[in-house]
Amino acid sequence: MSTLSRVSWSLVALGVLALGLLASDARAQEPKAAEAAPAAKTEAPAADAPKADIPVPEPTATKAPESKSMLRWVIEASGPIGFCLLLISIYMSALVVKLFLEFRVSEAVPPALVEKLEVAIKDKKFQEAYDACRESESFLAKLVRTGVAALPNGRAEAKEAMSDVQDEIVTGMESRVSYLAIIGQLGPMIGLVGTIMGMIDSFQTIATSVGAQAKPDEIARGISTALFITLEGVALSVPAIFFFAFFRNRIAVLAVESSKVADRTITALLAAAKQAKQA
Repeated sequence: MSTLSRVSWSLVALGVLALGLLASDARAQEPKAAEAAPAAKTEAPAADAPKADIPVPEPTATKAPESKSMLRWVIEASGPIGFCLLLISIYMSALVVKLFLEFRVSEAVPPALVEKLEVAIKDKKFQEAYDACRESESFLAKLVRTGVAALPNGRAEAKEAMSDVQDEIVTGMESRVSYLAIIGQLGPMIGLVGTIMGMIDSFQTIATSVGAQAKPDEIARGISTALFITLEGVALSVPAIFFFAFFRNRIAVLAVESSKVADRTITALLAAAKQAKQA
């Protein structure tokens, strides 16, 4: 074998030996890498963990929407228009109570005054009967003293004078009741204003939400304002119209009762005056 061949075989043997050593080293390092990988995984969080002196911000929890009571919802939905309707309703309630106390038969035709007139006419004390009517401000007293003052001109003149005074008193009473009719007409109109404002608010919310969907709670706020104010206006109007008709009928009853008693008193007064002349 030549020298060149020996050298070639020596190089080949060395190469094979080197490849064997490299393969054995690679096989020996694989378990170590496998053991180091979990260690690295377990140590990575420790390396990333913040230091003890740095405060860790806690995650903020999303708050649930606050639930509102029905009363608070009504107040917020009604707004200033609802407050205005509330003031009108308080005034209407006070007016109704006052009219109930004043527009009574016992106030228009007081039993004590009727008894005084009957006793004075029976005793022929005509001046005392006139003074009793002048001291009272009832419906009956105004009619009787007007009739007595016009009685020297004749019975027809006295009845006509009492009729004129009766119309005047009834007109004054109806003018006070007419406020209920005004409230009954204004209630739906104010409610309509609230309806329009609520709808404008809802449509404005929809129109101004460019590139995003409008929030349902903001749209519902305008709609609830429209509905609540409409309901309040109608709720104010219905009792106002009812009490207006009720007190109109009550005024008619008071006028009839007062006129009846006043005519009877004037007739008894004339009869007593004739008897006094004959005596």
